[in-house]
Amino acid sequence: MNVTVNNRNNPEYEAMLDNLIQEIFGFSFSPWFKRKLWNSDYESYSIIESGKMLSNVCIFKSELLINGKKTTAIQFGAVATRKSERGKGMSRIIMGHVLSLYPSTPAYLFANQGVLEFYPKFDFVQVQTYKPEISFTIDNNAAAAVKCNVDDEIVTRALDRRNVYSSILDCTNSMPIQQFHLIMPYSNNIYYLPNCDTLVVAEKKDSRLFIVDVMAQNPVTFETIARELPFDGIKIVEFGFCPDWLGVSLNWNPANMTADPFFIKGDWNLPKEFCFPLTSTT
Repeated sequence: MNVTVNNRNNPEYEAMLDNLIQEIFGFSFSPWFKRKLWNSDYESYSIIESGKMLSNVCIFKSELLINGKKTTAIQFGAVATRKSERGKGMSRIIMGHVLSLYPSTPAYLFANQGVLEFYPKFDFVQVQTYKPEISFTIDNNAAAAVKCNVDDEIVTRALDRRNVYSSILDCTNSMPIQQFHLIMPYSNNIYYLPNCDTLVVAEKKDSRLFIVDVMAQNPVTFETIARELPFDGIKIVEFGFCPDWLGVSLNWNPANMTADPFFIKGDWNLPKEFCFPLTSTT
């Protein structure tokens, strides 16, 4: 079986990939494709027959900060094989092909629960991740936040100007992936805070507030951000990233390793407690 690679915007290839993703995962990449966000850091490897994509593996070449040190790693995602083609070893062939191209590069992925036994065959090891949270009361009836649309200029500017990162673990080149998350699952949760010139992606669940991401050009404290957030009745704040740069004292709660399986391969120097930034995951 021949493995095809694509790492740029190609309408014909995108249509085949989107068709496969819709069948297996039930959503469409189309809104992301239309914005021409696919750059050379994102590569798709696939097996195609008679104009139909049968199996695919994507990687993103991530520029990470781990304990403040720059590290390059590849993130695997969109691992999919059509139901009619399973059992023929297609995913295994593509995974082996990709790993042969990056033999000494650290790799990582978030797995689906049904394939936890697949990745250890390629020397991936599951590791514990954490969910950072704080006890914090937010009761803002007249906050200054401005709710945004993903295509607003202010959102694009915030993504382009982002310049503050975690010293524990962060990804510095994931703007195209961040855009995917803003387009798809969090399109209704984007807020601009004018007084501190910061973009926040946040979702309220009863008395808990999930801060998905914070994008800032300059350092800012969480207390400053909290004064502008348009939520009330909040008692607990959970973060989808390492918020050490926000000046908060954290509780690091172990994530469910079955519900949130994180695998790594190669040489890593991970901190004891960390949260991989959600909007940098594929």
